[in-house]
Amino acid sequence: MKSMATVRKLAATVLAISCLAVGPLSGCSSSSGGQSAASPTSSAASGTKKVFRIALECAYAPYNWTQTDNSNDAVPIYGTNTYSNGYDIQIAKKIADSMGATLEVHKTEWTAIPTAITSGVVDAGICGMTVTAERKKTLLFSDPYYKSKYVVVVKKDSKFASATSIADLKGADCTSQQSTSWYPLLSQIPDAKIQAALADVPTMLVALNSGKCNLLSCDKPTGLSAEKAYPDLKMVEFADDKGFKADAESINVCAALKLGNTELEGQINKALSTISEDDRTKLMDWAIKNQPSAS
Repeated sequence: MKSMATVRKLAATVLAISCLAVGPLSGCSSSSGGQSAASPTSSAASGTKKVFRIALECAYAPYNWTQTDNSNDAVPIYGTNTYSNGYDIQIAKKIADSMGATLEVHKTEWTAIPTAITSGVVDAGICGMTVTAERKKTLLFSDPYYKSKYVVVVKKDSKFASATSIADLKGADCTSQQSTSWYPLLSQIPDAKIQAALADVPTMLVALNSGKCNLLSCDKPTGLSAEKAYPDLKMVEFADDKGFKADAESINVCAALKLGNTELEGQINKALSTISEDDRTKLMDWAIKNQPSAS
């Protein structure tokens, strides 16, 4: 026969699972527990402050990073005593403000972000994610909140530092981040020695800086961020006809949502429409300048 303590424990577990099973159907989540969904209109009518929950790595400068205080308007990371900041965070704050919601940041491993969205743990991924045909099978994407370009990062003293085209990277030992649009690009390098994909951007940069590889593929903001964090690294950018070939859509950095959540898509797109291209450029420049050092 189970003890009373065991019964209480089982009951608590069932309650927790039941709460987690309730995801956002549209709009963002009510602040009462952060699990049930309501539109901004219905939330305002009930007087309940809404919570807009997003998933991101908090380790992908300049899009997002972790810091120990709330300087530069950083946002607390849910369930921790640390904060997150970066381009994604500042964009997400503007979206939350437009919806009359409070932003709630959930630190999530890159490969787990889609599941966090589709299962309803969060309302959206605002995490530097680009659009791919494969991702569109399971996720709905907003309008772009940034448009990037593919580059490579090498060591300054590398023979590849003077490359002017993908052809000049022939035979490179190279890698990038797993489950990204960057990693497949490596196959375009002639005779490339492609290593296993790595878990995240910090791991990539450590691998390159330590000599485990001699080239990384990534996007331009990440390349600029790498140069700032590691003085021995250099971003190499190519002319359009000399660089990586990719679908035009793959340079679009968008908010990722659960399929069918068109109400939230509309709210996000409305907020993004008020942010000019000039402001987006300035905000990315700010993020690169203010990212934490690698040390």
